[in-house]
Amino acid sequence: MVSAAFQTFKANDPYELLISQIIQVESQPLYDLQVKRDTQDRISSALDTFDSDVSSLHTLLSSFTDTFSNPFAARSAELSDATSFSVTAGDEAPLGSHSLQVLRLASTDTRISQQYTSSGSSLRSFFDTNGEQTFEINVTSPTDTDPNNRVTVSVTVNPTGTTDEAILDEISLAINDAMDAAIDAGTIQTVEAANASVVNETTDTARLSLRSGQTGYANRLEFTDSAAGLLAQLDVTNAAVATGTGGGQVTSVGTSETDSELNAQFVLDGLTIYRSSNQVTDALQGLTLDLKQVGDPFDFSVGPDTEGITDQISDFISKYNAILEFIDGNTQVDSDLDIRADFAGDSLLTGLKFGMRSDIAQQVTGQPVGAPTLLTEIGITINDDGTLELSDTDALTDALSENADAVQSLFSGSDGIATRLKDRLDTYIGTNGLIDNRMDSVDDRISRLDDQITDYEDRLSQREDQLRLQFARLQEALALFQGQQQTLGSFFGF
Repeated sequence: MVSAAFQTFKANDPYELLISQIIQVESQPLYDLQVKRDTQDRISSALDTFDSDVSSLHTLLSSFTDTFSNPFAARSAELSDATSFSVTAGDEAPLGSHSLQVLRLASTDTRISQQYTSSGSSLRSFFDTNGEQTFEINVTSPTDTDPNNRVTVSVTVNPTGTTDEAILDEISLAINDAMDAAIDAGTIQTVEAANASVVNETTDTARLSLRSGQTGYANRLEFTDSAAGLLAQLDVTNAAVATGTGGGQVTSVGTSETDSELNAQFVLDGLTIYRSSNQVTDALQGLTLDLKQVGDPFDFSVGPDTEGITDQISDFISKYNAILEFIDGNTQVDSDLDIRADFAGDSLLTGLKFGMRSDIAQQVTGQPVGAPTLLTEIGITINDDGTLELSDTDALTDALSENADAVQSLFSGSDGIATRLKDRLDTYIGTNGLIDNRMDSVDDRISRLDDQITDYEDRLSQREDQLRLQFARLQEALALFQGQQQTLGSFFGF
C-alpha cells in the first residue's frame, strides 16, 4: 500500500502535476465519448419504457378483438335482494329478465341408528352371537364418462367394547377408516366420502349418525348389509324417516330427483326445477345460481357488465394516453432555451403519434344504422393534444345498455378503433419490430462506444506512462547537469 507521505509527495511533485494536467487536456475526447455513451444509455432506457407502453396497449387491444376474451361480451346480473339466492352471469348468458323462488335447499343424506342406552349391552350380545361383521356403503363418485358412477366401500367391524356407546364408537371409527383407505387408494375423492359419528341426545343415550359427503339425491347413500344384518339391527337401513327412538332417514331420500327431499327445489320462470346442489350452473346458460335459503320469489335481470366494460375502456384510455404523453415528452424542442429532447424529429415516435391520432379520429365504417361511429358518441372526448378522456360515463352506460354489440363493434369490428390501433402497433412490437430494431441499433452504438472508450483509456494510460518516463529522464539529466555544475564550481572556485 502507498504511504500517505508518498502520496503527499506525489501530489506536490511539479512533474506529476504537469502530467495530470496534460492527461486532463488530452482526455477531452474520452469525456465526449462518455457523454455519447450516457446519451445512448438514456435512449435505451427510454426505448424500454416506450416498448413496455406500446406492448401493454397492444395486449389490451388484442383482448378487445379476441372473440373468446372480448370484454364487451361480459355480462352482469342485477338482483334487488340476494337474501335467498344470488346470481353470477358469465359471458354466454343471454340478456333478459327472470324470476326465481327457492322452495327447498339441497341437503346431505343423513341416516341415524335407533337410540341406545349408552351403558346398555344389546350390541355386545349381537356381536357375541354373530362375530365379525362386514357391510358395504355405496357412494357416488362421478367420472368423465359416467356422472352417475358409484363406488362400494367395504367396512369390517369386530368390536371389543362392552357397552352400546363404546361399540357404536368402534363402528363409527371402522366406517371412517374404510373411507380414508378408499381416499388413499384413489377410489373416491375426499368430498365423496361418507362420515360417521356418535351423537348423544341425552347424557345416557347414543346414536350412530352417518352422513353423505355431498348434498342431493345423486349423492345418496346405499347399503349392503352384513350377513347377520348389523345395519338392520342398528335400524340404519330403515327406508322411512326416523321418528322417536327409531332409526332411519333424517330427510326423505325418495326414489328420484323429483320426489327426493335431499334435492334443492326452486321455481325458475314458472318451471319447477330440482338439483342435487345448492349451486346450480345448468338451469340457464351462462348463469350460476347460489341458493341460500327458502324465500319469496324475486326478479333478476342479465345485462352487459357496464361497470366492467367501463373499467376496460378506462384502462384503454390510460394506456393510449401513456404512449402519446411519452412521445410528447421525448420529442419536444425548445428553441428559446436551446433544449432538444433525445427523440426530437424521430419518425419512429412522431409517425406513431400521428397514426394513432388518425385511427382514433376517423369514423368507423360498417356500423349498423343508429350505432355509434365515433368515440365522442359514447362519452369519450379527444383533447387538443390528442389524449382521450372519458368525460361522460352516463353516455357510455346508456350506449352499452341500448346496444352493447354496437359499442363492441365500434372497437373490435373490421374497421373498429381497437382493430386499427392493433394493426398499427403490430409493426412496432415483437422481434424484428420497429422498436426492437431501433433498440438493436442503440445496443450496437453502445457496444462500439464501449470499445472506443476502452481503447482511448488504454491510450491515455500508455500516454501517462510515456510522459512519466520522459520526465524521469529529464530529471536524471538535470541531476547530472547539476552535479557537473557543482564539480566545476568547486574546481574553479565558483
